[in-house]
Amino acid sequence: MDGKKKLQKSPRRHSGGVLRNSTWARARVERRPIIDPGPGGLKAIELGGKYDGHELPQDINSFTKTSATALAGLGLMGVARDSYPRDGGTHSFVASFAEVEIDVETGKYHIVDFLASADVGTVINPRSLGGQILGRSMLGISHAIGQKTVYDQHYGVPLAVRFYQNRPPTILDAPQHMTWAAVNIPDPETPVGARGIGEPPVGSACAAVLNAISDALGDDIFGGRR
Repeated sequence: MDGKKKLQKSPRRHSGGVLRNSTWARARVERRPIIDPGPGGLKAIELGGKYDGHELPQDINSFTKTSATALAGLGLMGVARDSYPRDGGTHSFVASFAEVEIDVETGKYHIVDFLASADVGTVINPRSLGGQILGRSMLGISHAIGQKTVYDQHYGVPLAVRFYQNRPPTILDAPQHMTWAAVNIPDPETPVGARGIGEPPVGSACAAVLNAISDALGDDIFGGRR
C-alpha cells in the first residue's frame, strides 16, 4: 500500500511517474524488491528521500529498518508498518481429530483416520490451503511418534541428534485416511478476509495423536515417562 500511494502521488508532482505500470505489476506478483534499470527506477533514485528508501518511517520495526537501509537507493521502495485496524490478535485456529489403533500387548500402533478443520478466514486457494494443513499436520504427527527430546542429565547437551535417533516421518507413518476442512468465514479485520496458516496444524495434530494414544493406553503411559 505504501508503494501504491507513492505511485499515485508521484505523477501529480513529476511527469512520467516513478515506476512503469508493467514493473509495478511484476513487483506485486513477485513480492520482492524490484530493481528497475529503466526510466521508472532511475526516477525513483533521482527523487530520493522516501521514494528510494533513504527516508524511512519512524514507526517501522528495527529489523525492517535495517533491511530497508541496506536496499536504499536501488529503486522505488515501499515500506511501512501494518496499521490495519484490529480488535485483538489475528490468529488462525485448527481443531484436529485422530483415530489410532494400538496393540496393547506390543505397543505397535498406526493412525487410521485423521481430520484437521481450520478457521483461517476466507479460503483463497483451497488446494494450497489443504497442502498447508495436511503437510504441517504431518510435522505435528512426527513430533508425536518419532521425534525425541533427550538430554544428557549431567551436561545438558542434546543426545537425539541423528536421523536414526530422531527420525523424520515417511509415507508409512501417514494416516491411512487423511482429510481437511475449513470454516471459510471471512475475517473482518484483514484486508481480504483471510488469515495465515502454517504453525497451528502442527500443535493440533501432535496433541490429537497423543490424546488418542493416551485414550487407548491410559494416562499413566505419559505420567510414568515423566
